[in-house]
Amino acid sequence: MKIEFSTQEYRDLLDILHVADVVLSGHRREEDSRSVRHRNLIQKLYGLAQGEGIAGQFNYNSSTQKYDPTSEFEKNTLAHAVIDEFGDHIFWDELISRLSVRDAAQMTGGMERLHTMSDNDRQNLEGPIRQRYITEFSANGIANLEIVERSGTGWEMPARTSD
Repeated sequence: MKIEFSTQEYRDLLDILHVADVVLSGHRREEDSRSVRHRNLIQKLYGLAQGEGIAGQFNYNSSTQKYDPTSEFEKNTLAHAVIDEFGDHIFWDELISRLSVRDAAQMTGGMERLHTMSDNDRQNLEGPIRQRYITEFSANGIANLEIVERSGTGWEMPARTSD
């Protein structure tokens, strides 16, 4: 297969690949075996940039045997702005969603009871709760958010991250 790109299209592709690279591995402490093929392809395309009139965007690191974006690339890429916006959106959406479910479960007597509700009843219950959080966080961000220690509430499970 042969695909032709203009220099600008290839530069745009590198931005897209950088978004993918950060999403696939930027938050991990160790490499994820599920994405090895994808990261290898990204590395291949990073390496090809040297011969496509886009030199100076990536440096080859012989100790890791990988291409790393240069500070020039990092400064000019759209990738980090897009990733930051997406992360911000996900943060608020997940925070509001999880707090809404938590509050609805408390109102109904627990998660099991909440899960037995019809979708319509659950949406009617969670909707106003969700809207209250949207209004609060839109006006104040996390300024009014506090951790209240309570024992025996059933919410002692720690948050789980990808690592």
